[in-house]
Amino acid sequence: MNRYGISRWLVVLAVLAALAAPSGCKKKQEHQHSGGEGEPIRLNALAEIENYKEILRKDPNNLQALIGIGNLYYDTKQDLLAIGNYQKALALDPSNVNVRTDMAVCYRRTGNPDRAVEELKKAISMDPRHAQSRYNLGVILIHDKNDQEGGLKAWEGLLENVPDYPYRDQLKAEITRMRSEPRSTQPKYK
Repeated sequence: MNRYGISRWLVVLAVLAALAAPSGCKKKQEHQHSGGEGEPIRLNALAEIENYKEILRKDPNNLQALIGIGNLYYDTKQDLLAIGNYQKALALDPSNVNVRTDMAVCYRRTGNPDRAVEELKKAISMDPRHAQSRYNLGVILIHDKNDQEGGLKAWEGLLENVPDYPYRDQLKAEITRMRSEPRSTQPKYK
């Protein structure tokens, strides 16, 4: 499951229904505190970051440490640091769609939706069943690129390629709602 997480998907769908608003793999976190946006943050994130830095000083190509520190930077919204570590991880494992998807979210949060779309398309080409990449692509196309048709097609691709998608009914309802609304001419998803 990716950083947006299942509960985050429901929040995003609810926000989309009301208006329109905007992450790899989460480990079980024992000590959490709400970061104000519904995202739990680790109380000991700074200590964990320092531990990963020490590992990386000794072994700069430690894939798990690069991903781990990238995830901590992601969780603490230090997106440029997360991107740097995710890029190093992807240099070692370019087919890691979870890392690529999280990096795309960081690009979006730093104001680079074009790069986010590019990374998500790469992830989808590597794993057409990667639900989070397809979902995020739809969100970014709709809300950052003003390409409702492209975003809806990304979500329809999610439903087509991931038949066991757990929020299938909610997403279908949102697609139907958005398709029924009148809209101006918008760019087409390619």
